[in-house]
Amino acid sequence: MKNMMRSTTDLLIFDVDGVLIDTCDSFVATTAETVRWCWKNIYGGEVDGGDYTPDHFNLCKAHPAFNDDSLVTWMLLSCMEEHMDRSGDRSMRAAFPSLAGWKEFIDAVPPGATEDSTVKALTDRRPHRLSVAEVRTIFEEIYYGGEMYRRLMGPGRHKIPGEGCWKMEKPGLSRQWSELGLPVGIYTGRSPTEMELAWRHLGWSGFPREMLICSGDGILKPSPRGLELLCARAGASSPLFFGDTASDREAWLNFGKGGFVAIGPILKHEPHFDTLDEAVNALLQESAD
Repeated sequence: MKNMMRSTTDLLIFDVDGVLIDTCDSFVATTAETVRWCWKNIYGGEVDGGDYTPDHFNLCKAHPAFNDDSLVTWMLLSCMEEHMDRSGDRSMRAAFPSLAGWKEFIDAVPPGATEDSTVKALTDRRPHRLSVAEVRTIFEEIYYGGEMYRRLMGPGRHKIPGEGCWKMEKPGLSRQWSELGLPVGIYTGRSPTEMELAWRHLGWSGFPREMLICSGDGILKPSPRGLELLCARAGASSPLFFGDTASDREAWLNFGKGGFVAIGPILKHEPHFDTLDEAVNALLQESAD
C-alpha cells in the first residue's frame, strides 16, 4: 500500500493491545472467566452457559466508551445483575446478553460518551453488588495468574487460582523498536504492571520511558494528550499512529495531525492491515522505494 507515510512523518506511535501485542485471545478469555467467577462466587448464580465471545469484544472496541476491558466486564455483570434482580433467575445462560442484546446496549450509549460517564449512568440507575474497583481486582488476578500477580503486586494478594491469561498473548511486531528508522512512541491504556508483560512478549530493551504514555500517567484515550506529549518529547509534529479501536482513532482525530493506520478487524479505516508486522513491512518497503 503506497502513501501510508507522508514525507513529513517524523514519529511512529503504537497502541499496545491489538497492535504491538496480539491480545485477541487473552482479554476475551479474561473477561469470560471473570464473569463466570463472579457469577458463581459473588452472585451465587449457576454457570450453565452464556459466554463472552470475540464478537462481543469487537462490538465493544468499535465504540470509544468501551475500551477498558475490566470496565466492560463490570458493565456485563451490571446487565446480568439487573436481569437476575428483575426475574429472580440465577441462570447465567438466561442472564448473559446475547450478541444482539449486547449490541443494543452498546448502541444506546451516545457516541460522545466516555467510559466514566457510561459507568456513572449505570451506577446512578441502580445500586450494584460489585464496584468497578472490585471487578478490576478480580479481572487483574485472572489476567496475571497467581505467580505473576504476586511478583508484580506483592505477596499474599492473589486468591484466584490460574496460570494467567496474559500467557495467551503474542507479539504483534517481530522487529526491535530501534530498527524502524524513525523515533518511536507508545500510547496505551495499559498500566505500568501490564506493560511489564508487554516488554516480555516484545523482547524490547532500552526503550526510553519518556516515550511511553500509559494509564499510570493519568492520560487515557480518546484524549489526544498522549499524542501531544509524545510529539513534544520527540520534537515531532506529524506522527503516524497505529491503532485498532475506535478510541485510538478518536484520539488521533482529536489530535488533528499526522496519519492513522488501522490494525486488525475492528476498524473500517484506510490504510488498514491485518497485523502490525504487515503494516511495518509495507512502511519500510515504502520508505525504501
